[in-house]
Amino acid sequence: MAVVLALRAVARSARLEQVPLDPGEHSAEEHALLAEQIVAYRLDGPLFFAAAHTFLLELSGVADVQVVILRMSRVSTMDATGAQVLGDAIARLRGRGITVLLSGITPGHDQVLSILGVADELRRDGLVFPDTPAAIRYARTIALDTPQLAAR
Repeated sequence: MAVVLALRAVARSARLEQVPLDPGEHSAEEHALLAEQIVAYRLDGPLFFAAAHTFLLELSGVADVQVVILRMSRVSTMDATGAQVLGDAIARLRGRGITVLLSGITPGHDQVLSILGVADELRRDGLVFPDTPAAIRYARTIALDTPQLAAR
């Protein structure tokens, strides 16, 4: 029973949070990015089987954006199930025409993702970045190159 309660507590500590992307004026920068149809989510805490379902449900509800940046630097633990759910979320977003960028993957998590082939397609397409500012710069080039954004 103690193990179940501990897993439940750890799963509740995992969060997917839409965050401002610039350490400067947060709300102005966030609104500017949203106007460009770019949104970033920071994954905090463990990403494993107990937290994965919640993560998938929250991320599947993303709408009215062209680019989603998933900030991975604060993921403390990732198991195979968590990595697989991340892959499923990425596939669902891409299937809806949303470009997904990953930033800040730690070497240990990168190993799990590589073994399972979760981010292979993103790597091949140049959509994995060492940090969030690099991902934002790239996201903005996508927004500038996509004519339908200006029409919306």
